Order: sequence, then structure tokens, then C-alpha cells
Amino acid sequence: MHLRPALAIAVAFAGGILVAEWVRPHPAVCAAALVPLLGLLLAGRRSGALLLAAVVLSGAARYAYVQTLGRGNLAAWADERVTVVGTVVSEPALQSGGSVAYIVAAESVDGLPARGRVRVTQRSGPEPAYGERVAASGTLTPPRGPRRPGGFDQAAYLARQSVYLVMESGPVQRLGPGRLDPFRRAAVAARLRLEGVLYQALPEREAALMAGLLFGSRTRLPADIEDAFRATGVFHLLAVSGGNVAMLVMPLLWFLYRAGLGRAAAAALAIPVVAFFVFLTGASPSVLRAGLMAALVLAGDILGRERDALNTLGAAAALLLAALPGMLFDLGFQLSAGATLGILLLARPIQEWLSPRLARALPERAAVWLSAGLAVTLAAQALVEPLSLHAFGAFSPIAPLANLLVVVFVGWLVPFGLAAVLLGLFVPPAVWLLGSLGRVALAGLVYLVKALAALPLAHLSVGRLPTGWVLGWYGALALVAVPAARRLATDTCTGVWARLRAGWATAPAAWLLVAVAAAGAALSWRMALAGAPDRLEVAVLDVGQGDAILVRAPGGRAALIDAGPAYRVGSGSPGFDAGREVVVPHLKRAGVRRLEVLVLTHPDVDHVGGAEAVLRAVPVGQVLVSTTSAPESRHAAALEAAAELGVPVRVPREGEVLSLGEGVALQVLGPPAEPIAGSRSDDNANCIALRVVYRQVAFLLACDLEGVAEERLVDREHALSADVLKVSHHGSRFSTTERFLRAVRPRYAVISAGSGNPFGHPHGDVLDRLRDAGAEVWRTDRHGTVTVRTDGFRVRVEGSGGRPQGAKARPLPPWGGRLIGAW
Repeated sequence: MHLRPALAIAVAFAGGILVAEWVRPHPAVCAAALVPLLGLLLAGRRSGALLLAAVVLSGAARYAYVQTLGRGNLAAWADERVTVVGTVVSEPALQSGGSVAYIVAAESVDGLPARGRVRVTQRSGPEPAYGERVAASGTLTPPRGPRRPGGFDQAAYLARQSVYLVMESGPVQRLGPGRLDPFRRAAVAARLRLEGVLYQALPEREAALMAGLLFGSRTRLPADIEDAFRATGVFHLLAVSGGNVAMLVMPLLWFLYRAGLGRAAAAALAIPVVAFFVFLTGASPSVLRAGLMAALVLAGDILGRERDALNTLGAAAALLLAALPGMLFDLGFQLSAGATLGILLLARPIQEWLSPRLARALPERAAVWLSAGLAVTLAAQALVEPLSLHAFGAFSPIAPLANLLVVVFVGWLVPFGLAAVLLGLFVPPAVWLLGSLGRVALAGLVYLVKALAALPLAHLSVGRLPTGWVLGWYGALALVAVPAARRLATDTCTGVWARLRAGWATAPAAWLLVAVAAAGAALSWRMALAGAPDRLEVAVLDVGQGDAILVRAPGGRAALIDAGPAYRVGSGSPGFDAGREVVVPHLKRAGVRRLEVLVLTHPDVDHVGGAEAVLRAVPVGQVLVSTTSAPESRHAAALEAAAELGVPVRVPREGEVLSLGEGVALQVLGPPAEPIAGSRSDDNANCIALRVVYRQVAFLLACDLEGVAEERLVDREHALSADVLKVSHHGSRFSTTERFLRAVRPRYAVISAGSGNPFGHPHGDVLDRLRDAGAEVWRTDRHGTVTVRTDGFRVRVEGSGGRPQGAKARPLPPWGGRLIGAW
């Protein structure tokens, strides 16, 4: 395999970006370190190592500049109400609740010159067009990080688009055309016209699917179709990439050659067409990579250069990262580049291995076709699957089969759809062709994908793959598939062994090395024998105004207390279901494949709204409820789902103790045998309160207890002391009484409440009482999902969205008491 300098430069540049992300240096420091290296290179020191070191520093300097000086000066107005004048540089996207969001490249703030980008969420008024100049008024604030572990990180997502501030605005002033080149404005306008033809010719569902296949537009794609494409591993077909670019370029070049143009002239005409197509389809990372590769190949044709796909991929990646270094952390870019690299490196060896074996059972032509299709899919997945598992914790065993069938279907559907929509643009009566044939073809595609998704084991959730395993996967793959890596590993091992045999074995340093290696191996083995870390973990999930608490015992057994709210935002909206959108994804990320018990503390919708979704997504051992006869619809739906799935439902007894294994006890403090009547809310007063005990640490999960119920628990002399209190009723002023707090004596208090909720939770009086009791207060509306970990002796609290002011981290040892016990 000959040297690919562009690929090496891309890898080195990416390495510099990673170093800068970790170290966060000032760009001046990187530049100062880069100057002597450039001096040596200019002085004639033609060293490959020096060149790569210079590229690494260049990558670090570029990323450091973008993260500091390249942000512009908008931060000077952070947390202030201002008027920003600038150009809309992204297409307005519809948000939940009817608002629209878009990015504005600022030119002034309150009349002063400004530079930078801000994401505007416009709550009312007509939306501006892409490329239009606007004046938006609102408060500039930093975007929020993830509200729950593994959740959407808006700050990181926007940072990849060089956006570091957001604004909520009312109606904006529209000031005419903005500072945007006509080329990009024309490309977006053309796409919108083409999509208009689609929606004129096809029903909305089919039109949305065709828009995804042709232009990568998924804003109107129905959720059931999107889920089926994801489950079968063919979702990449809804992201414009190399296949779409090839379908455009190859017919275009054929036509230009037939018209009598030479190779160089045809390539020169094709490059602007490719650029137009990239902007027409939204310039996502995958289409940017594919379009830039196509442009580089065409440029090589103009210059008469030999084509090399790996070198072209490296050059495209290096140029993209130089322009947008934050793209390295974009999953779309990683998947696109990884799939392309896998196909280029591994498709041919896999096909050569598959073809003769398939030829024994199939006709020769069928064997060649099948081996080629499978080889491309398997080669792409070999590099993409670790990233996908790390990000989503799920994979599709039928993906190779699904890609083989669906790609063939899409392979003729996309050219037909593109030709039909272009014809319909210029000859409107021809739209009937797309409407008649396209509707049937798209319905057939949806049926095929959904049929594949319905197969057993079509989609498996296995938990997120740790970073170390991802690196190990790629290391093993390099040793197997890349001869140079195999030779390097072999030569290194052979050299070390030869030196040991030559006499190093008598040196003290060698014996010390052997002793350290042996101790490391023994420690790793003992840790493996010790099993999973002996920690109890209690996560109070950020579900908005509601409760959902996951308890995971050291042995891996889990219990879920409540499942969060569910409600509709408006007519025609799917609304919000915390079970589907928060709880189930959290369970999958945490690797929870079964719940021993699901506790629905009381029938209110903010506690049981997501329960049906949980029951249908995760096996559950039993369901505990405070009553089986509540009229609330969400509570009834959960009980119906449990009956349908054969999950037993019962009301627990006061004083009952449930075991979660490994010394974890769930003590039932309520509902009382004689239900409380005449309180402010009898449902709340009779909820299922639990005390979770592990060794010397206790948690009191006080559901929505009313003050009268808290007083009753104190009067009955229940064991109430707890290190961590999940505060009653989201911090309502009618709960968490002083007497109750004196009995509990919590060190930490966790309040589950929604930001800006209409009830005023948590109430100021409750916060004062908690602080007077000496408790450190954590809130999901401010600190995101609050996770408490304990080895049974010490406690550590973390918030996915930050920490309370003045809170101190109290780390636990990595393996706790189990490691000590193992030794």
C-alpha cells in the first residue's frame, strides 16, 4: 500500500484538533510552537515527522482560534437585552409550540459593529426567508448543555455551527436582502421549489419520504417511518451522501461527453453543478464530504492527475476540518467519513473472501452481485458500528440484509424521483407521473422497511459502547485488515523479545518492568473477579414537571419509581411523553434491560404519564400502585398495558420490605392501611413513599406526600433518617414540614420540578427550610438529571447540567469496598 500523504495530513490535523479540545490552549501558544517547526522545514529539513508535527500544531491552532478569537465579539452583550441586525444563514426550522428557529450572522448589536452568530427562536410573526436581513430583539444567553446524561447537548450542537449564543424573539423586522452570496440563495430557493413540486404531486407522508431521499430533508418525515429506517440500519439513505452525488455527476458527465466536450472541459462544467447541489441539499457534513471529494476528483481530471480514492478522501477531510474544525465532533461527519474509509479499505478483501464461498451455492452472476452488495455494507459497518454503538447503544443485526434489499429499491427510485420532479418543475402537467408511479413505489418502500423492522431481533439495545472498547475495536481491525499495522505490531514485539533474550532480562529495570506488568495483570484479574462496582445509583431524571427515579443496585437489578409526565402541546401535535422521550432512552443508555419493579406512586399524570411507554419498551417484573381504581386515563392505560403484557399489579403494604439484591432494601412507608381522607389531595397523601437502604446510606423518596402524611409518618415512629431526601411534591409549600425534616436530617435534598412551571415549585419557604436543616439542595430544573452514587458509606451527587453554587465534589474510589473485599 503506497503512501497517501493527504490521508496522513488529515489524520494529523484531526489529532491536533483533539489535543486542542483536551488542553484548550490559546491560539498564540500554538502559533509560537509552530513557528520553529516551519523554520526548520523552510530551512531544508525535509522530515516526515517534522511535517506531521507541524500539521498537528496547525490543527490545534485552528481549533483554538475558532474557540476563542473566532467567536466574534457577541459575548460582550451576553445576558443583555439587545437588538441584533444580521443575515439569516440557515433555513427557518419549525419547533414545538409553533415557533421557528434560525441562525443569524450578526453585523451590528444596538447599532454597534458586531461579529458572530446567534440562534434566534422566533415565537410569533411571519418567519424570514433564508438570506434575508433581519433585526431581532431579545436577551442573548449561552445555549444549554445536556439536561440529562446522554441527552441532547444544544451547546455542543450549536458550537459545531460556530454559534455560542441564543435569543428568544417576538416578531422580527425584515430589512430586505442580506449579505449572502446569490449562489447559495439560489440553491436554497431551488430546493424549496422542488420540494413544492413533491408536495403538490404526492400525499404528505410520501412527499416527506421522497424529500428525504432526494434532498436529505427530514423536517416533515413521519415518526413511524423514521423509526423503521433507524431500526433496520438504513437511515443513512435519508442523508444525502456520495450515492446521491454520483447519481448527479455520472449522468451529467455522460451527457457532456456525448455533447463533444473533452474530459477537462466536462469536469470544469461539472464542479459548479456539484457545488450547487451541495448547497441545494443543505450542506450537511455527509454531502459536504461527498461533494468535496467529487470536486477534487474533477479538479484532478482538469489537471490530468491520477485518481486515488483514499488520497481524495484525506484531502476532502483535511479541507473540511481546516474550514470547520468543530465538524470533527459531528457524528454525521464521523459516520460519513468512516463508512467511506471502510468501503475503500475493506470492500474488496471482503468480496474476494465472500465470492468463491457464495459461488458454491449460487449461480456465478448471482454470487458476484450478492458478494459485492454484502461487501460494501459490511465494510462500511465495520468502521461505523463502533461509533453508532457508542452514540446510541443499539444495532441492527439485519442491517446487511436490509441494505442489500432497500438500496436496490432506492437505487432506481431516486433517479426516477429526481427526473420526475425536475420535469414537473418545467412541465407542470408531468407531475401526474410522479403522483401515480411515485406514490406506489414509495408505499412499497415503506412496506418493505417496516416488514424488515418487524422481524425478530431486527433492532437490539445493548447499552452504549465505552470509549475504550471503541478504540480497541479499531485497533483490532487495523491489525487484521491493514498489513502495515500488522507488520509494525509484529516488528515491535519481535524487537522487544530479542532485546530481552540478548541480556536485558538481567537488568534491574527489566525485572521492575516485569513486576509492574504482572501486578497490573493480577489487579485486572482480581477486578474482573470482583464483578461490577459495588455502588448503588439513584438517578432523579429531568422529566420536567414530574417525577421519574431510577434505582440501580450493585448487582445490576433496577427499579423505576414513577415515569414522568405526558401531555399534548396542541391540536395535531404528538406532545411530550417522558416515558418515551426521556425514561426509555435513559434506561437503554444505562444498559438496563429489565426492571424488577415499576412503582407508580399515585395516579397523577406527572408521575404515571410515561408508564405505558416504559411497560411496552422494557420487561417489568411487577407494578406497584397506590390504587387500582383511579379514573385518570394515563393511569388506566398503564394498568391496561400491564394486563396485556402479563405483568402483575398490586398495592404494597405499609411496612413491607422489597429486596433489590446485593443488600439493597426498599422499605414501604405508604400508602397507609387506613387511607388518609379529607386532606388537600388524598391521592398525594396516600402515595407510595419508599426508603431505600444500602449498608449505612439511606434515601427517602417522599413522592407527593402532603404535610399531614409526613406528620403521620413521624407520629408512627417510622425510621425516616436519610442521607438523601427526594423532596415531597416538587417542593410544594404544603409539604416538607420542619418536623418532618428534623426526623429525616438529610445531607442532600433533590427537588424534581420543571423550569418555569405554573405552580411556583419549588416554593421559597421550602428552600429556606431545607437550607436551615443543613441540606445541600439540588434541582432538576437547574442542574438537570441528578445522579447520586454510593458505596454504602460515602455519597457523591452529580448534576448533568451543573452543580449548586458552593457544592463540593466528593469522589468515591473507583471500585469501593468490593475491591478491598476481593483482596
